[in-house]
Amino acid sequence: MVDCSSGSVTVPVAGTETGQGAVTLDAVHDLLRDRILGGELAPGSVVSQAHLARDLGVSRSPIREACRMLEREGLVVSRHNHRIQVADFSIGDLEQLYAARLVLEPLALTVRVPLLTADELAEMTGVLDEMRHAAQARDYDRFTVPHERFHEFFRPDVDGGRLERLIRQLSDHARRYRRVYTTQTPSAWDVVIGHDTKILQAVSRGDATTAGAELARHLAGTALSMIALMDPLHDPRLLRTALHQACHIEEGIG
Repeated sequence: MVDCSSGSVTVPVAGTETGQGAVTLDAVHDLLRDRILGGELAPGSVVSQAHLARDLGVSRSPIREACRMLEREGLVVSRHNHRIQVADFSIGDLEQLYAARLVLEPLALTVRVPLLTADELAEMTGVLDEMRHAAQARDYDRFTVPHERFHEFFRPDVDGGRLERLIRQLSDHARRYRRVYTTQTPSAWDVVIGHDTKILQAVSRGDATTAGAELARHLAGTALSMIALMDPLHDPRLLRTALHQACHIEEGIG
């Protein structure tokens, strides 16, 4: 039975050493969310809630509630017969995601640069080295962990604040597109490392303006490469405008 009276929903789940355990509704949501963002549940795929319940070893009730949460995030769409469809890739979604990131993330980084400590800069250097080693091996799963950690240093220094939450959600939702870009574009590894190296160099000398502009170019480059894969004839007007605002300069990307 699911007890909602305390505000923390706990349901039985398989997967512990004894085969029995408990997990919150938030944990069921997070498990499904990670499968979507990591590509295990492919864009556009349709799956029944019953299948998900069996797969996770939980009842349908938490699956149903978790799917409602994911639908509010825009990651799934409800279908007939208790099925859901994973949100498909779309140029509109991609462009809006990265246009929003282009506005918010360089802003946050520009404010963050003067606050970074020597220890944080040293950690960023180490994380970038991890990225280089993983990139040389073309190991995406090993690459993405330090890459995400590297970009966490750019976020507002107020965990759980509104801006930090917005940036985190946008970055999370972009994970599906980043995976395709990195694994299907041979030059992506070197491009990403190159941008992040320039960002770190600017950050290390306290040049917040250059760091923010380089981050904007990094984000725009990823989005433009994905758009070229999806529809080479698409005019990235929104993205171009966001990049112009972020960099305060004209950028010939169209």
